[in-house]
Amino acid sequence: MFPKIACKESSCKPHRNEVASYVRRRDREPCKGSLLVTSRNFKSKSKYPPTPPALPIIGHIHLIKSGLPTSFQSLARIYGPLMQIRVGAANFVVASDAKSAQQILRTFDADFASKFQPGPTNYHIYEDSSFVNAPYGAYWRFMKKLCMTKLFPGSQLDRFNCIREQETSKLLKSLLNKSKAGEPCDLAAEVTELTNNMIYRMAMGRRCSNYPNQAAEIRRFITDSMKYAAKFHFGEVFGPLKKFDLFGNGKRLKLTLKGYDQMIEQIMKDYQDNDLETSENDDEKDVMDILLESYKDTNAEVKLTRDQIKNFFMELFMAGVDTTAAAIRWAMAELINHPNIIKILREELDSVVGNNRLIKESDVPKLPYMQAVVKETLRLHPPGPLLRRVSNKDSKINGFDLKKGTRVFINVYMIMRDPNCYKEPEKFMPERFLGNSTEMKGQDFHYLPFGSGRRACPGASHAMLAMHATIGALTQCFDWKVKEAEKVDTEAAGTVFATHIYFSYCSNMVDSQEYILLFLIWFITIFFLRAILSNSPGKKPHLPPTPRALPVIGHMHLLGPIPHQALNKLSDRYGPLVYFYIGTKPCLLVSSQETVKEVFKNHETTFLNRPKMANLDYLTYGTADMAMAPYGPLWKYMKKLCMSELLGTRTLDQLLPVRREEMTRFVRLIQDTAETGEALDVGVELMRLTNNIISRMLLSKRCSDKEDEASEVQTIVKEMNKLGTKFNLSDLLWFCKNLDLQGFRKRLKDVRDRYDILMEKIILEHKEARKKNKSTAADTVKDVLDILIEISEDQNAEMKLTAENVKAFVMNFFGAGTDTSSVTIGWGIAELINHPNVMEKVQKEIDSVVGRNRILEESDISNLPYLQAIVKETLRLHPGGPLVVRESTEDCVIGGYEIPEGTRLFVNVWALGRDPNQWENPLEFIPERFLSEEWRQGKNQFLDVRGQHFSLLPFGSGRRSCPGASLALQVVPTVLGIMMQCFDWKVRDGANGTVNMEEKAGMTLLRAHPLVCHPVTRLSPFPAL
Repeated sequence: MFPKIACKESSCKPHRNEVASYVRRRDREPCKGSLLVTSRNFKSKSKYPPTPPALPIIGHIHLIKSGLPTSFQSLARIYGPLMQIRVGAANFVVASDAKSAQQILRTFDADFASKFQPGPTNYHIYEDSSFVNAPYGAYWRFMKKLCMTKLFPGSQLDRFNCIREQETSKLLKSLLNKSKAGEPCDLAAEVTELTNNMIYRMAMGRRCSNYPNQAAEIRRFITDSMKYAAKFHFGEVFGPLKKFDLFGNGKRLKLTLKGYDQMIEQIMKDYQDNDLETSENDDEKDVMDILLESYKDTNAEVKLTRDQIKNFFMELFMAGVDTTAAAIRWAMAELINHPNIIKILREELDSVVGNNRLIKESDVPKLPYMQAVVKETLRLHPPGPLLRRVSNKDSKINGFDLKKGTRVFINVYMIMRDPNCYKEPEKFMPERFLGNSTEMKGQDFHYLPFGSGRRACPGASHAMLAMHATIGALTQCFDWKVKEAEKVDTEAAGTVFATHIYFSYCSNMVDSQEYILLFLIWFITIFFLRAILSNSPGKKPHLPPTPRALPVIGHMHLLGPIPHQALNKLSDRYGPLVYFYIGTKPCLLVSSQETVKEVFKNHETTFLNRPKMANLDYLTYGTADMAMAPYGPLWKYMKKLCMSELLGTRTLDQLLPVRREEMTRFVRLIQDTAETGEALDVGVELMRLTNNIISRMLLSKRCSDKEDEASEVQTIVKEMNKLGTKFNLSDLLWFCKNLDLQGFRKRLKDVRDRYDILMEKIILEHKEARKKNKSTAADTVKDVLDILIEISEDQNAEMKLTAENVKAFVMNFFGAGTDTSSVTIGWGIAELINHPNVMEKVQKEIDSVVGRNRILEESDISNLPYLQAIVKETLRLHPGGPLVVRESTEDCVIGGYEIPEGTRLFVNVWALGRDPNQWENPLEFIPERFLSEEWRQGKNQFLDVRGQHFSLLPFGSGRRSCPGASLALQVVPTVLGIMMQCFDWKVRDGANGTVNMEEKAGMTLLRAHPLVCHPVTRLSPFPAL
């Protein structure tokens, strides 16, 4: 299973050239300091386990991507069953096979009888009082003996049988009530409460009746303390900083532990006050009685302290509650996912136990399949997936040398999924344990759910009793149904009906703020290294002016919440060309007509690519779309298809009835609203209109009538757009390129999988419909998807389109075609409401050209110059895409400055439309500037919005300008004209009847406040629709 790997320094692959040079230099001379991975001492005869390449300071933290067990499993498949891992300054050895585990837990058991303590131990108020983490010695041996002979021997567990049965009955009653009411149940919480109450009654049974809420209070203290103790502790990474509570978790932990200490101290005093009542009755003694008895025993082998007793109860609740509850939840999840197994188990229960009584613990030996289910659950989902040990002297494991003090993880999770030991190890197959003598006691080193040797779990017997009885009762009494899926997601969370479960699986290895700080410190180190290297002799490029940058983040702090506005301020201060950094990515900001013209005219071929973004790259099937595809044969072919077939004049004309019908529906909706006197959220209705137009042109289906496929596609694409434009560290920081620090991968996969399934279904429906309508195909109006499918099936096509190309194009069409048009119309309406004189003027123009007896149509637009001027003025002040973004593919010179290859270009379209050097009164809404007879002797009359005039670029410019501009320039003026022709508009809450024009952040130019208006019908009688 494991490859043999020669451990060589040359196998390390540095992340950047400057680090590589340091590594090479390190091989030639001693390494000073601890900035880089420490070199091996090749003169030593010791043979240490192999280790992956490490990063300075953080070690291998970047390789731990999910949970420790699965990350160690992935690394072990590359580096072998025994490897070294460094987390910051803390070194560990990870054993991942049964042979290594056997040597550590049996052959050298005495040498590895101690555990190392993880987490912020210096903030623990019970110093040196732990039993679970105590070093192997007199105290640990005494407590282990006490556990096995007095606290949890078989006779004591038998006596506690009534407690387990009573608590199980309470759980079943609670589930029964929820089942009758048809309510979902949080089985995670229910089972955790069950195991917590069991432990509480076994530990402090005498107080149960007097203090019914105390179990929940203890649980709260334990949960909070575990939460803070489990935080990634900086002291474990940087020894010199261990006394500094950088994130406040130490303070929170101490406060929580003090609260727990006060409660448990009062309980102990109560027990001691009532000691005389129970001293003679051994059968009624609980764990507290036994421990206090030992505490008072002057002849005891080891004198217990009060702190040791308090800490023992804390560890009892920590180890005995969550682990057992988690195992039961995993078992139920697997059973729900395997109905054939639950059927076999239920048949066994019915034949042995019957239907007239509940399963009892005494029935378990007669239920071999039940036992096999529990064993298989613990194999796949061990409660303690990693065993901790520390060596107390030098030893040799698997041929490798381990020094005294080496901290060891034994990856039980991986050992019990070893394909050399288990057939199909990832599958849930209880049958593998039928007729198998595998025991839970740790003697078989391929099966270690409770550890092995001296430090094996002392509570294993209780856990097995609780698991068998609870799983058996839940299976015997209830059917289990999943609420929102066919199976429970054993990787994440799912909701099940009661019959009902809610599973919540959390695997947070590192707190995000600490992770970020680790990387900040590491990167600052690299920053200074690069600064030193950059001072070496050599010609430096002549770059444009740049503001002062911060380490790591560059100029991100200057971008503000609304980037195009913040970038405009930078241009005002530093000029029309500004060089800046977003993270480690170099960027060029262009904000004047002259420089934009130079970029798009003289250097267009240099800036034909869009920047690669990890999220969008994944969602678009590796840039299989047109929007993000690199400039090349595929992009050129798809652009040609767009302009000639998909969005060409002929296709737009054929689909004109679709647009006309949707606009009629839109007018009818507004008319109904006007008659009732209700307010209308214009932005929402415009979005619905453009969604329906795009959806019908694309798929021949409306989005808004019902929850159908088109509506679902639109919803998923919105979700994809939102995820695709999320801030992703891997796009901006080169050392994060291969890391998923923000957890995007699972969400991206989920949404794209849903989109795939839906689009495959829609494409199949279109193909079947085309076959049926083959005879009348010539007379049938094709939608865009029909055209795409036809092209993809054309064997003589210039280039073969794949299914991914088709699906990605549909995604582009929905993503780009709805927001921009609806947002532009919304801004136009807002400006007209704020300028009633302009509204009155355009209404007069429409009345004179179109009349009042019919509704304006697309064919009328060419005869309405003032309406066209309003659209141009709206696009000038409120461009749908305020920034055009590209990336250079080679070095070039712009404005006398040298621009390196790989620089991201930002053209601030929003700022160009407000440049006082190009526009008189640039912040005022004056459509007349585009009419020759009324504004500046015709200077702006023929200004085109399609990219030929570089002071007005709402659709970009050049080869990568927006291919949907023609459609937008038909829909936007038509809808705006119809709204002006048919209705007057009054603001609901505007100050003095005006609309708030504040912007908010977004890929498109969004309004900060919804546009809610009262439409008033101005045509009487209203034209027939």
